[in-house]
Parts: sequence; C-alpha cells; structure tokens
Amino acid sequence: VATGKPVVALVMAGRPLAIDGLLAHCAAVLYLWQSGARGAEAAMEILTGAVNPSGRLAETWGFRYEDYPSWETYSNVNGNLIEEKYFEGIYVGYRWFDAFGIKARYPFGHGLSYTSFETKAGGEIALADGKVRVPVTVTNTGKAAGRNTVFLFAACPGGLRRKERKRVIGFAKTRLLQPGESETLTISAGLELLASYHAGKSAWYLDKGAYRLLTGTDAEHYAPAAALTLAETVMGGKQHRICPLHDALPEVQPESAADAAWEAELEKMFAGIPEKGMDAEAAAAVTAYSRPAGMKAPSDPLVEKMTLEEKACLVCGRPRDGEPSFIGSAAVHVPGAAAETTQLLEKYGIPPTVLADGPAGIRINQRYEVLDGRVWLPNRYEGLENRIFKKEIYHEGAEEYFQFCTAIPVGMVLAQSFDPASIEEIGGVIAREMQEFGVTWWLAPGMNIKRNPLCGRNFEYYSEDPVVSGLIAAAITRGVQSTPGAAVTIKHYACNNQEDNRRGVSSIVSERALREIYLKGFEIAIREAQPRAIMTSYNKVNGEHTANSRDLCTVAAREEWGFRGIIMTDWTTTNSEGGSSAAKCVAAGNDLTMPGLDTDIREIMEAVLEENDQSLQIADLDACCARILTQIRELCC
Repeated sequence: VATGKPVVALVMAGRPLAIDGLLAHCAAVLYLWQSGARGAEAAMEILTGAVNPSGRLAETWGFRYEDYPSWETYSNVNGNLIEEKYFEGIYVGYRWFDAFGIKARYPFGHGLSYTSFETKAGGEIALADGKVRVPVTVTNTGKAAGRNTVFLFAACPGGLRRKERKRVIGFAKTRLLQPGESETLTISAGLELLASYHAGKSAWYLDKGAYRLLTGTDAEHYAPAAALTLAETVMGGKQHRICPLHDALPEVQPESAADAAWEAELEKMFAGIPEKGMDAEAAAAVTAYSRPAGMKAPSDPLVEKMTLEEKACLVCGRPRDGEPSFIGSAAVHVPGAAAETTQLLEKYGIPPTVLADGPAGIRINQRYEVLDGRVWLPNRYEGLENRIFKKEIYHEGAEEYFQFCTAIPVGMVLAQSFDPASIEEIGGVIAREMQEFGVTWWLAPGMNIKRNPLCGRNFEYYSEDPVVSGLIAAAITRGVQSTPGAAVTIKHYACNNQEDNRRGVSSIVSERALREIYLKGFEIAIREAQPRAIMTSYNKVNGEHTANSRDLCTVAAREEWGFRGIIMTDWTTTNSEGGSSAAKCVAAGNDLTMPGLDTDIREIMEAVLEENDQSLQIADLDACCARILTQIRELCC
C-alpha cells in the first residue's frame, strides 16, 4: 500500500470474516478458503488469468455479525451453553436475509469471472416421474472462456403455514463456454422439494396456489422461468412425530406486510408467464414421498452363533489395550486411523475394518515406526504433543514408514464448485487411497447446516442450504462408493451447529425446522446415493442425545428415508460425564459405539441381562449386529 501500487490480498480462512479494512486498502481480495494441497497453485492460475474462476458462495456473507439470525443468542454469546434455541425456525441463511430485508455483502451464489454471461429461461418445462425440468440457456457474452452456475429457486404460496420468500430446489453448471458460445442446461428438481411440513398434522403438504420458479446466478439476481399451479391443497401421508419439543419455542416471523409486498413483486414479475397445472403430478409425488420405506428386518445367519459378549464387542468397536481411545488414533492396522471394528469375529471369517477421519482427504499418520516387528503407536500424551508441536518421536533401530494422502479442498470449497461431476471424481481419488492404505470407512463428508458463522466446524460443512448440502454429499458419496470396499460416513446427524459444550448442549428446534432444514440434506444424500454409514452428533436434540434417539436413527433414517447402512456414534460420546448411553444407542438403532470402550461392552451386556438400571432387548442388539455384518460382508468379504 505504501508503494502506491495496487495490492491484492489473498486470504486463507474457513469462514466469512470482517474485511472492511482489507477492502479499504486493497484493490482486490481473493478468498482461497482452505483449498487443499494445490490451493496456492490454483490462486496463481487465477491471478495470472490462466484459469477463469467459476466458484460461487454456498452461504450468505453479511456486512456484520449482527446481520445473521441467532447473533444475540448463539452458543456462549448469551451465556447459555445448556440449551441452544433455534428461534429463527426455517429462516436460515439467504432465507433470513430475504424475509427480513437485510442486504448481504455477498449473497448466496455470489461469484466473479473474467467473462460475462446471459442466462435466459426458455423452452417448455416438463413434468414427469415426480420431477419438474426447466431448460435454461446460458450464453458467454464476454471475451474469455468460462463456466457458469445457474440456480433454480421456488417461491411457494402461503397457506397453512408461512414460508420463506424462495428456496433452492436445484442447480446446474455449464461446460467451459468459449466467447459467444451457448449451452442449454436442464435443471431437474423433485416436486417434493416444493412441499412444506405441518407439524400439527404430522404431514408434508403442498398449499394450493402458484409455485413460481425462478432461475438466477445468486440469491439477489434472478428472473421468472415458469409457474406451476395447484388447484387444491395436497396433504401427504401421516408421518411419525419425531424429536418433539418439551417446552414452547416462539419462532420469529417476518412482518405480514413483507409477505404482501413479496407477493405483489411476484405478481408483477410473472405477468404474462404461462402457468402449467401440476395437480396429478404433485399429488402422486407427495404421496410417494410420504410412503414408508418398507425396510425388511435385518438378519444374518452368524448372529445366532455369536455369544452375548461377541455381540456386545461387535457393536462397540475395538478398545485399544483397555485404555480410553485417543481421538483420531485408535486403530491398530492403520497407524493414525480413527478406530477399528472388533477382531474377535475373525474365526467366523469376519475381518476387522478400519475407519479413518476426514474431511479434507484421509487423516492418518504420515509417518510411523515398526519396532521389534510391531507398529509403534504413541500414547495419548505423545500423540497430543505431536499434534500441537509437530514433534516426531524416533526410536533407535526402528524402521520408518510413510503414508502420504492427498489434501483435498475442505467441504465448503467443494460445495462452492457446484460441480457434482468433479466432486464425484474427487471421491474416486479418496477411494483409491483408502484401498491403498487399507481403510474401509471414510468418516466424512460433514454436511451440517451453516446456521451461524461462528460455528467452529463450518469449514468442513457444505452450505447454509439443505438441498445444496444433500446434492453435494450425494456426489462425493457416489464417487467414493463406486470403488469396491470403500464407504462414506455422512455426519454429524443432526443439528451439530456449534462447538462450545458440544457434548452436552441441547439444540431446541421445532419439528418443522428440523425436517425442512437440518435433516433435509441427510435425507437427500440417503435417497440419492445410499451412503453406507451415518455418524450421530455429540449434541442433544430437544433434550435427547442424538445417539440415543430412536426417532432419528430408526424412524426418520430407516423407516421414512430407507437408509440401509449402519449408524455409528461420534467418538467417545458414551460413558463420559453427561454422555450418551451405549445400551440406549443399541435400543435406538445406533449400531456402533465408537471407538469402543470396555465399559460400553459391559454396560450393553448387563442391560441385556438386566443387571443394571437399563433394559435392552436382545432383538435390538441382534438387529445392530446384523446390519454391521451385512456391511462388512459387502465391503470386505
């Protein structure tokens, strides 16, 4: 700045920051986020013009922290770390900025390019197979080759409940377009994404009226594309009540006058746009969406042969030498992996499987030693010393081995690509490295909603929008699981939206917001790609640990969405002060308590034998065992 020459600031960070000072003194700011092993190279290619950037924000960037919902009450801001009340309901991210008329510094979908594009919806929209398909033509009107992303928003009519101004129901990205070149994209979205949830009636529904579809490049720049109409309100089949509130939760609502003003704006915008009826298609789509999954009871012939102790060990991972496992370093076969399943069933032909953490690639030890024919593993204090001070410990006469894995961009950067095909390719890279190092379960992707910019794990989450989160998670799931023997673990299920007191805080959230916002991404990933595992979160939801919640683990995931994989806990959630119960995990359908403690095994056995204050049905334990065995057989045998 002192030289008088233009300065470009490069920022590597995991969340939006207050950048007024940078903007005041710099000609430009390039946000690199946390972009992996080749992030610096990518930055140079962008700055020199060798590559035209095409990323777009998957979250809204406000001018100040006070622009966001929950800013006064989030986490420790109000001094309450026992309960986190989601007063904003469904109004999260751009939904909040829209409904309350708050101007964003950079809206959801914001992105820059060295070229310009014209986006025009045109052609006949199609209704078939429970989906709406909207054609959009994108033309490169500038002087450089580039790619562009187009979002499909839906403005749903009011009725039984008030709604957000608009919601994302789909997106698509062009190929690389040369100057003057055009491409017609077809954005497809399930009609169930137009539905809202009525907690009082325990049902998904579509209000009668006009469903106006808009295409745009961000949440502030959009144009009318099509209008679908519904003559009568459609109610889906009755759902189970899940995670009920125990106390009243007053949710904030925008002024009624704002609703009227938005409706008037839509009427003007869509004047002359042809309407298309969707009565039969909408009714069929909501009926099918609401139908129970009809999952068969899990079974495996080995379960009948196993002893009670073997069953308890199977659902409790592999305790490491009788000591509490240090997070991130509890495995035996792959140094630095997060944990393993039990080795006790090898006599039956069931091998132990290795679980390694993510999310930016596979997290295992880059270096380890073999001493006297055995892998040397640091104790918890040495491991902590290495993590903090990067101090390697060497033993005389030991053989050195190395395990270098690719550092991929963190989740937030992957989502900003809005490019499912490329994300599938990245998933394939991860899977090949999993094969090379002997890892079966990748403990990723993280896909919680970015409710507040102060959440310490936002860097590994995808978006503030559940449809974006679900579709991106489905893409990386397909990429990883297309390789035999490789499995993903979507996490943290659910409402893991803060780190302060993360093992004890209770997320107090309405069932509508839970289903429409915080569970929706998980649901989409499951319905679209069938990840082989889910990881529950540390926190409680409405007073109950997620790992002990039958509503989440069995009713929602399996009975409603048709999830066929296993569910595991986050690490060391049990048998700590105020933690979840291992026996209740089994009863809830949370199959695997990780990384496994001897006390967990004893607790489960005693609960089956009614030797402690808990009672556990052997049938529930058998079901968890059968699901785990099914997955291990499919992945490893």
